[in-house]
This record gives sequence, structure tokens and C-alpha cells, in this order.
Amino acid sequence: MKATLLALALSGALAAGASQIVPATPIPFEPVNLRMTVDGCAFVPTTVRVRADGNTLKVTQHMNNCLVPGPVEIADVRLGSLAAGSYRVEVFASQDSSGTPAETLVFQVVPRPEAAVFPPPARPITDYSGLWGNTQESGWGLSLHQSATDVMFGALFVYDDTTAPEWFTFQGGRWESATRWTAMVYRTTGPFYAAPTFDPRLVLIQSAGAATIDFQQAAGQEGRARLSYTVDGRQDEKVITRTPM
Repeated sequence: MKATLLALALSGALAAGASQIVPATPIPFEPVNLRMTVDGCAFVPTTVRVRADGNTLKVTQHMNNCLVPGPVEIADVRLGSLAAGSYRVEVFASQDSSGTPAETLVFQVVPRPEAAVFPPPARPITDYSGLWGNTQESGWGLSLHQSATDVMFGALFVYDDTTAPEWFTFQGGRWESATRWTAMVYRTTGPFYAAPTFDPRLVLIQSAGAATIDFQQAAGQEGRARLSYTVDGRQDEKVITRTPM
């Protein structure tokens, strides 16, 4: 009886609010989260585990047995970046996923629309997001973020010829092939970050040049890319690798 009451209490704490998939209709390889409304006392984030069983994702956890309810909180649980298809999520109030789940959700990862043109536009077939740099030249780097729709944004942090730090962003890029991306380079300056108030009028964005990143890999040189850029009329080229995280 006590075990049954405990299970009911934990299920009640888990079901503080209906969970949902975020985004509701993901596209292939877009990060997908399970958003749960939980009891802040019963929910223990460090115990949450996600396991795939075919197209079923099982979320297990070990919950606290609280005498009084805790504050209502929102918890996002990463399910992954998934290929197109139908998926089922089973949420359990314990670490045992063999019984009846406390909550079940189903969702679809829907293929994104393709442009009806020939030849089709170039697009990458993998994700190049990450922190890139040259291991022999510490102190500067390139942060790349690539969306599930293949839009890429880059932030280059370097030092100028007086050793003062400078920031540049790579924006408005396009894929010339599955491994070659070009973009415009912009210099951004603004007010002191720790000023009492932020004055957006002091933010200045100036066109500074152009950049190309070639991710084409040669045998024996896997994981490397070539960064070529022109900033203020100066050209440079770097071989970069992604920093393990």
C-alpha cells in the first residue's frame, strides 16, 4: 500500500502540468526538447535519463519523496536532433521504464519543404557548429552556429595590430557547395559592457570585408577546415579545427 501511495504521489508531482514537445513540429535535425511542468521539490534534474527504444524515447528519473509540494518549475529535457519520422515519448516517475508511463506524447519530425528549382540549391549534409581555431595559435577563435535550416552565423574574436581585442561577425552567408560557405564580415563596436545603462545609439556595425570557410576534408586531414577572409583590405588564410567540447 505504501509503495502504491508513493508511486501515486510521484506521478502527481510529475503531472503538475501537461508536458509538451518543443518545437511542436520539428524539422529534421532540429534540437527537440521535452518541456515539463514539475514540482520543484520532487524533481531531481541529475537523475533524468533519456533512452531510445526504436522510435520510442523513454525518459526516466528518480524523484524525491517530499512531504509538501515544492514550487512549480519548468524543466526542458533534451531529446536529441532527430531524423524525419514518427516518435513516441514515454515519461516515467522512476528509473524503471518497464511499467506504465506517467505520461505519453507523440510527435512528428516533418521534412522541411524543398525549393522546386533545378539544380537544387547547395546545402550542407552535416552540422559545423562549434568553436574553431588553430591549436598552434591560442588567443583567437571562430564560433560558428548552424541552424537546422542550414543558416550559419559566425563570430570571430581576434587581436588587432596593437594587440587590442576585436570582434567580427560573419552574416548573410550562403552555401556555394555542401562544404563551402561564404559570408560578409562586419565589425561591431559599442558602449562599455558594465556601464550603468546601455545606450543602443553607441552600437556601430560596419561592413569590414568577406570570408569563406571551406570544410572539404582530405584523406589524413579529417576534421580540418580552411578559413579565408579579407578585413579592411587585408587578406589572411588559416587552417582551423573544431575544439572538442
